[in-house]
Amino acid sequence: MTNRILSTKVLEDILKETISALEDGRSQIFEVAEAAREECNRTEAILKEVRLQTQQAILTVEQVEKEYAQIRFRLYTVNKDFQDYGEETKKEIYEEAVHLREELTVAKEREKILRERRDNLEQTFVRLQEIALKAERLVSQVGVALNYLSNSVHEVNDQIEQMQVREHMGQEILRVQEIERKRMAGALHDGPVQDLANLVVQLELHERLYLEEGLPEAQANFASLKTIARGCMGEMRRIIYDLNPMTLDDLGLVPTVKNVLDDLTTQTGIETRFRLLGKEARQDSQIEVGLFRIIQESVNNSRKHASPRKIEVTVEFLPHQINAEISDDGVGFDLKKVEEKLRCGGHYGLVSMQNRVHLLNGKLSIQSSSGLGTKVLVQIPLNGEEREGLIK
Repeated sequence: MTNRILSTKVLEDILKETISALEDGRSQIFEVAEAAREECNRTEAILKEVRLQTQQAILTVEQVEKEYAQIRFRLYTVNKDFQDYGEETKKEIYEEAVHLREELTVAKEREKILRERRDNLEQTFVRLQEIALKAERLVSQVGVALNYLSNSVHEVNDQIEQMQVREHMGQEILRVQEIERKRMAGALHDGPVQDLANLVVQLELHERLYLEEGLPEAQANFASLKTIARGCMGEMRRIIYDLNPMTLDDLGLVPTVKNVLDDLTTQTGIETRFRLLGKEARQDSQIEVGLFRIIQESVNNSRKHASPRKIEVTVEFLPHQINAEISDDGVGFDLKKVEEKLRCGGHYGLVSMQNRVHLLNGKLSIQSSSGLGTKVLVQIPLNGEEREGLIK
């Protein structure tokens, strides 16, 4: 970046804008911390209640098991000395045994469900505590930065070598966004998905009980409810994956992009193709996340606006650069109109892509025309070097 000589007034304006952004960010982070603490308290209260219910369920199972063992012994005695008991007595013992067996089945199912819910709540509580603690630390750190900048507004020099405040703030915003995505994914997984799973278990339990009573209509209704619940769980898991694709951390960029394309084909019928050029190499998390979000945004733009029959993604690994190409055979668009929207602050998706590429010191170009599809080209340098490279 070329050195620039700025006046004190310009520097003061930049610092004031930065302080304002930091103050806004601190307020938002403080709200996140407060919400996390409230959720911690709520989860802790629920956890205490569930622990008590679980303990009571365990005691109930133990008690019913004892009673069931006793009635089984009486059944054994009746069967052994069959002639010594009247029909009424034998009937009562048998009915009591059946009742205790059903009661024991229900008690064990309830204990299992409560144990699972207790374990899930304990994990959620620990994660919420970690989120709240990190948010509180971040509030404190931003406060320190604000104090430093406020005291330094009138002490800056007229000449500086580089101005990277905006870039740094942009990186921080994107980093916080990724943290928030992971937090939301964890909250969805540990909340609604677990509740739906418990709903399915409850439905299966009642379905078995109703089957024993011979009510096929109830069985059909419960089967329908299970289908709805499983559909909800599938949708939740899809949302969780979009927010925080776990394969990105575990397996890297290429498998995650392949998964996105496979899911797109499954959901929409759009034909997709992925090409890998060069040898894949794991990169810094910031690069992998940024490039993945750019590809994801490009694919989503094609799906939503281009009505394509086919989408192709190519990723090329070079020694000092990663290239990506996303192309479709959709309706295309007028580049001049889109560029005008960008200058006016419109088209959020493309603005987001441009910001991510800029923060990675990369290059972004778009080729499109009406009726001829769209091609997005991305070049991201590695090791801080900007080197030329083209997708073959």
